[in-house]
Amino acid sequence: MTAEQLTQVMSTLSVQDSEQLEELIGCARYGELEEIQTLVKSSEPEKAKVLLSHQDEYGKTPLHMAAANGHLDVVEYLITVISPGAVNTQNEQGNTALHWAAMNGHTQVVETLITKGKADHKIKNVAGHTALIEAQIHEREKVVAWMLINTELDEDPKENNDDDDDSESSSSDSDIPNPVSS
Repeated sequence: MTAEQLTQVMSTLSVQDSEQLEELIGCARYGELEEIQTLVKSSEPEKAKVLLSHQDEYGKTPLHMAAANGHLDVVEYLITVISPGAVNTQNEQGNTALHWAAMNGHTQVVETLITKGKADHKIKNVAGHTALIEAQIHEREKVVAWMLINTELDEDPKENNDDDDDSESSSSDSDIPNPVSS
């Protein structure tokens, strides 16, 4: 679907479509895969793709909610039916589905988003944090370990990238969760 076609379909979204989007977001939040599949099948294919890629007033998509809540089956399904690139949609705080999965410790969802969904792990939210940094901040050691092993690292996970402080970062090794006890 071209950008022009996507814009044309989006301009025809009705109040009923907005209600359907809210229903899709709710189903994704609670892991109701069969309900999502039924809703998708009841729509025209292009309209379903637009609805699944569309954001609510807070910038959330069904993929955000499924990833945040660790619903791997829903995430796997959604990445096969959403518009290309929609896996990297950012909400109003700049978080992608990958950020939410990482900060909530859903390692399999993180892996699926990156390997199957081609999620960009380098996207930063409004706080300047990538999904890896969010996982580190929230002490999600398994997610941090998986991302360090399986993604290209262009950042120091010891730094939280906080721009609030003009002074030099004084991160120490104790800031990183250490899976090996001494």
